[in-house]
Amino acid sequence: MSEPSQGTDRPDVTLVFVVYRTPDFLARALDAVVEAAPSCSYEIVVQDNDPLDDASARAVEAWSKVNSAPIQYVHNEQNLGFGRAVNRGIEAGKGRHFLVLNPDVEVRPGSIEALISYADENPDVGLVAPRLEYADGEVQPSCRTFYTLPIFILRRTFLGKIFPNARIIRDHLMMDYDHESTRDVDWCIGGALLARREAVEDVGAMDERFFLYFEDVDWCFRMHQQGWKVIYHPPSRMTHHYQRASAGWKPTRGLWLHLASTVRFYEKWSFVLYWFKLRSSLIRQLAFFFADLLGVVSAFLLAYYLRSLAADILTKPLFSLTLYSRFLLFTLVVAMGSFFAAGHYRQRFPRGFLDNFFPVLRALLWTTVLMMASTFLFSVHTYSRIVVAAFLPLALLLVTTFRASLVGLIQSVKDRDLNLLRVGILAPSEDAAVLERRFARHGNFALDPIWVPWNLRPEEQGGEVTPLFRRLRAERVQELVVFETPALTVSEVVTAAQREGLPVRVVPGLHPVYPTSGRISDFMGYPTVRLGSATTTPVSNPSRRLLDVILAAILGVGLFVPFLLVVLIRVVSRRDVIERARVHGRGGQDLALRRLAGAGTGPRGFWASVLDYYPALGWMALGEFSLVGIYPFEAKVWPELDPRYRAAPPGSLPGIVGPWTGRELTTPELCDWNQRYPRDWSGANDSRIFWKALMGNRTPEEVSS
Repeated sequence: MSEPSQGTDRPDVTLVFVVYRTPDFLARALDAVVEAAPSCSYEIVVQDNDPLDDASARAVEAWSKVNSAPIQYVHNEQNLGFGRAVNRGIEAGKGRHFLVLNPDVEVRPGSIEALISYADENPDVGLVAPRLEYADGEVQPSCRTFYTLPIFILRRTFLGKIFPNARIIRDHLMMDYDHESTRDVDWCIGGALLARREAVEDVGAMDERFFLYFEDVDWCFRMHQQGWKVIYHPPSRMTHHYQRASAGWKPTRGLWLHLASTVRFYEKWSFVLYWFKLRSSLIRQLAFFFADLLGVVSAFLLAYYLRSLAADILTKPLFSLTLYSRFLLFTLVVAMGSFFAAGHYRQRFPRGFLDNFFPVLRALLWTTVLMMASTFLFSVHTYSRIVVAAFLPLALLLVTTFRASLVGLIQSVKDRDLNLLRVGILAPSEDAAVLERRFARHGNFALDPIWVPWNLRPEEQGGEVTPLFRRLRAERVQELVVFETPALTVSEVVTAAQREGLPVRVVPGLHPVYPTSGRISDFMGYPTVRLGSATTTPVSNPSRRLLDVILAAILGVGLFVPFLLVVLIRVVSRRDVIERARVHGRGGQDLALRRLAGAGTGPRGFWASVLDYYPALGWMALGEFSLVGIYPFEAKVWPELDPRYRAAPPGSLPGIVGPWTGRELTTPELCDWNQRYPRDWSGANDSRIFWKALMGNRTPEEVSS
């Protein structure tokens, strides 16, 4: 048996096997590699998805004892899906090329070398696929044309059984092609596919949104989009012990996975859907406008119906609904005008019920006031003020529910990795690396990031931005994010993007010191960015200030007796009662206050925390403390905090309760939460924090939400 000639730097190829509970196939595939005795240098990476036992691990261990080629075995605790497991293998591999292999594929002598040789001789080739044969030697139609709707219908419905030899299916499977000559094809199945490292770095690895099926179609499609060729190369031959889990039209799990991947593929690449996505903001706002319209009309009709139910106990008569048509029209104009005036349709609606509740309440209060006033202005007094009074709570409930439901529906689609906002990111390598880490840590944020190569920036094209936008159109990008650097003139990109009708976000070069809120405004004909004025901060909000004063009074009176009992118990037991503490409050300012001795030494319940800070309720009434706010770091801890936090502490009031109530958080977690709190502040968010603290806030997920 010949040993593989291993390179000292980078092997010629990394063989990536993705296994899902098929250890016997894996053992045979590994043995086939040995029997093929590749003359090129190679390494092997095995990604084992959710194994039932250690059979695959034992097969890898047995193979490694008698073969010198490097081999890695990765035990994935869950089934990552084919595409994600392949990507993990690619990340772990060091080869110049990556050969993705199903465990039921057995390589033959010379097959790996033939693929590598063709790729090395043709630098414009991104993917090369071998000729696959069944165990009996029959050719498997592994190269295909891209799917169309008729192809999909015939392949995945009973019609395929009626018309098994339809021309459209034969053309799709390339059944009339001799499969003996090398040719450029649309796509090849991912069971055996050689990818050039440079092509993967340019186009990206497999799209992990495809759990199973279509990840190979998508990969090949993207290769074509970026100018790389996909080649079927029959001089390389491999045996495929093929089991078609998704074949046919009966409702199996494989079929449903195939259907889901089909929807995901066309949602991603359809030009018609791309046209609508570029106008998604307008479509979304229209959807919410009509949802609000429906909510207002329904509330008015329900209010009228409730008034009719009370007709027998009220002295004044109720006039017919027809006479209310003018009043209904007036209500619609005022309500929708209030929503427009409040800027509701110039922003994305939040997901939670409470986040929508308060903005809707403010707008509908104006609507109700004008409705009530109008009942005194009309000469014919046919309009019941009871209808107006019932309208407000009904409209508040219905409009808020409709908005939250619509946002939830949109989010549920995004949670299935559909209709994600495709964002092209043109950033230098250090910023791109930071963004990639954030995506990896927190998820996709309902975004589908496309990393635009930095060498497409205009300066390297002599000021020509066409290659950049050709790339963006090919990737179906809906929005461009550009990082301003000394090496990049943003004005050229922005001007070209406006000409192309593509929205642009510009990350300024001074972004480390910019706040995350602001708005574009006019100054003597010049567009200016007015920083920090887009949202109301919790410190400057008058209703928040009034609420703190009221809560301080209520808690001061309501907890006086419990606090007195605690003090008496401590005095009797000769324990420390009150201590003086120095904490850092708004903007890092030093604040001296009194509290129960031992407060803040560990996780406390809601009422225990409030009692601890009962002596500090006076600071709350004076506007230096709040019921909900940032974590009040003690003075003795302050020097140990991150210097970046101490250099720019959040300008918000410290709070008695927060996500730390009932649960111990690390210092970095508290710093991060303190920084985010003023930025994400709203009355609804404070209500959620208060409620979670009251309920114990027992899970880490609640803290992050």
